[in-house]
Amino acid sequence: MRIRRIATVAMAALALGLALPTATAGAATLEQKTFIWRGYQSAGYCTIEPGATWTLYSNGTARLDATVSSLDDDDAWLMWAQLKDSRGRLLDDLQVYGSTSTKFVKNLHSRRSYRWTAKGQFDPYLFDLIKGMSLKKHC
Repeated sequence: MRIRRIATVAMAALALGLALPTATAGAATLEQKTFIWRGYQSAGYCTIEPGATWTLYSNGTARLDATVSSLDDDDAWLMWAQLKDSRGRLLDDLQVYGSTSTKFVKNLHSRRSYRWTAKGQFDPYLFDLIKGMSLKKHC
Protein backbone atom coordinates (compact mmCIF):
# COMPACT_ATOMS: atom_id res chain seq x y z
CA MET A 1 0.00 0.00 0.00
CA ARG A 2 2.85 2.42 0.87
CA ILE A 3 4.54 1.83 -2.53
CA ARG A 4 1.27 2.52 -4.35
CA ARG A 5 0.83 5.83 -2.42
CA ILE A 6 4.40 6.95 -3.26
CA ALA A 7 3.87 6.05 -6.92
CA THR A 8 0.58 7.98 -6.99
CA VAL A 9 2.20 11.07 -5.42
CA ALA A 10 5.14 10.84 -7.83
CA MET A 11 2.82 10.56 -10.84
CA ALA A 12 0.75 13.54 -9.64
CA ALA A 13 3.88 15.63 -9.14
CA LEU A 14 5.17 14.68 -12.58
CA ALA A 15 1.84 15.52 -14.21
CA LEU A 16 1.71 18.85 -12.40
CA GLY A 17 5.27 19.64 -13.45
CA LEU A 18 4.52 18.90 -17.09
CA ALA A 19 1.40 21.08 -17.05
CA LEU A 20 3.15 24.18 -15.72
CA PRO A 21 5.36 26.21 -18.06
CA THR A 22 8.96 26.85 -17.06
CA ALA A 23 10.19 30.38 -16.48
CA THR A 24 11.75 30.53 -19.96
CA ALA A 25 9.02 28.72 -21.89
CA GLY A 26 7.16 31.89 -22.82
CA ALA A 27 10.15 34.24 -22.90
CA ALA A 28 10.77 35.95 -26.21
CA THR A 29 14.19 35.61 -27.76
CA LEU A 30 15.98 38.95 -28.04
CA GLU A 31 17.10 40.09 -31.46
CA GLN A 32 20.68 41.27 -31.66
CA LYS A 33 22.99 43.24 -33.92
CA THR A 34 26.75 42.83 -33.77
CA PHE A 35 29.33 45.40 -34.85
CA ILE A 36 32.96 44.31 -35.07
CA TRP A 37 35.94 46.64 -35.53
CA ARG A 38 38.37 44.89 -37.85
CA GLY A 39 41.30 47.27 -37.47
CA TYR A 40 43.24 48.81 -34.61
CA GLN A 41 41.64 51.81 -32.90
CA SER A 42 44.25 54.13 -31.40
CA ALA A 43 44.29 57.34 -29.40
CA GLY A 44 47.45 58.65 -27.76
CA TYR A 45 49.30 55.66 -26.29
CA CYS A 46 46.13 53.54 -26.06
CA THR A 47 44.97 50.92 -28.55
CA ILE A 48 41.95 48.67 -28.97
CA GLU A 49 42.88 45.52 -30.87
CA PRO A 50 40.99 44.26 -33.94
CA GLY A 51 37.92 42.24 -33.06
CA ALA A 52 36.42 44.71 -30.59
CA THR A 53 32.71 43.93 -30.60
CA TRP A 54 29.59 45.80 -29.58
CA THR A 55 26.47 43.62 -29.45
CA LEU A 56 23.14 45.46 -29.29
CA TYR A 57 19.97 43.75 -28.07
CA SER A 58 16.36 44.59 -28.94
CA ASN A 59 15.56 45.27 -25.26
CA GLY A 60 17.86 48.32 -25.34
CA THR A 61 20.95 46.80 -23.74
CA ALA A 62 24.41 46.56 -25.27
CA ARG A 63 27.62 44.70 -24.48
CA LEU A 64 31.23 45.54 -25.33
CA ASP A 65 33.92 42.87 -25.56
CA ALA A 66 37.36 44.24 -26.45
CA THR A 67 41.07 44.03 -25.73
CA VAL A 68 42.70 47.34 -24.89
CA SER A 69 46.27 48.28 -24.03
CA SER A 70 48.56 51.24 -23.46
CA LEU A 71 52.26 51.86 -24.02
CA ASP A 72 52.31 54.04 -20.90
CA ASP A 73 51.41 53.57 -17.24
CA ASP A 74 48.28 54.97 -15.60
CA ASP A 75 46.35 55.72 -18.76
CA ALA A 76 42.60 55.59 -19.27
CA TRP A 77 40.74 54.75 -22.47
CA LEU A 78 37.71 57.01 -22.92
CA MET A 79 35.14 56.02 -25.51
CA TRP A 80 31.78 57.23 -26.76
CA ALA A 81 29.84 54.71 -28.88
CA GLN A 82 27.50 56.29 -31.42
CA LEU A 83 24.50 54.60 -33.03
CA LYS A 84 23.93 55.40 -36.71
CA ASP A 85 21.07 54.92 -39.16
CA SER A 86 21.29 53.57 -42.73
CA ARG A 87 22.59 56.93 -44.04
CA GLY A 88 25.24 57.28 -41.33
CA ARG A 89 23.29 59.86 -39.36
CA LEU A 90 23.60 59.91 -35.59
CA LEU A 91 20.62 58.38 -33.80
CA ASP A 92 21.98 58.49 -30.27
CA ASP A 93 24.99 57.71 -28.08
CA LEU A 94 25.06 54.55 -26.00
CA GLN A 95 24.82 55.24 -22.28
CA VAL A 96 26.73 53.41 -19.58
CA TYR A 97 24.26 50.89 -18.15
CA GLY A 98 22.38 52.34 -15.18
CA SER A 99 23.67 55.85 -15.86
CA THR A 100 23.04 58.88 -18.04
CA SER A 101 26.75 59.11 -18.87
CA THR A 102 27.76 58.33 -22.44
CA LYS A 103 31.47 58.04 -21.60
CA PHE A 104 32.84 54.50 -21.21
CA VAL A 105 36.12 54.41 -19.26
CA LYS A 106 38.74 51.67 -18.88
CA ASN A 107 41.65 52.43 -16.56
CA LEU A 108 44.97 51.02 -17.79
CA HIS A 109 47.31 50.82 -14.81
CA SER A 110 50.33 49.24 -16.46
CA ARG A 111 51.79 48.41 -19.86
CA ARG A 112 49.79 45.30 -20.69
CA SER A 113 46.64 44.16 -22.46
CA TYR A 114 43.32 44.14 -20.64
CA ARG A 115 40.08 42.39 -21.55
CA TRP A 116 37.36 45.03 -21.43
CA THR A 117 33.72 44.11 -21.07
CA ALA A 118 31.16 46.82 -20.51
CA LYS A 119 27.41 47.07 -20.53
CA GLY A 120 25.47 49.89 -22.15
CA GLN A 121 21.91 50.95 -22.78
CA PHE A 122 19.91 52.79 -25.43
CA ASP A 123 16.28 53.50 -26.31
CA PRO A 124 14.92 50.13 -27.55
CA TYR A 125 12.65 52.02 -29.96
CA LEU A 126 15.78 52.79 -32.01
CA PHE A 127 16.80 49.13 -32.44
CA ASP A 128 15.26 48.65 -35.92
CA LEU A 129 16.77 51.93 -37.14
CA ILE A 130 20.34 51.10 -36.09
CA LYS A 131 22.43 50.08 -39.10
CA GLY A 132 25.91 51.13 -37.97
CA MET A 133 28.08 52.40 -35.16
CA SER A 134 31.08 54.66 -34.76
CA LEU A 135 33.46 55.30 -31.88
CA LYS A 136 34.86 58.56 -30.57
CA LYS A 137 37.88 57.94 -28.38
CA HIS A 138 40.52 59.58 -26.23
CA CYS A 139 43.41 58.38 -24.08
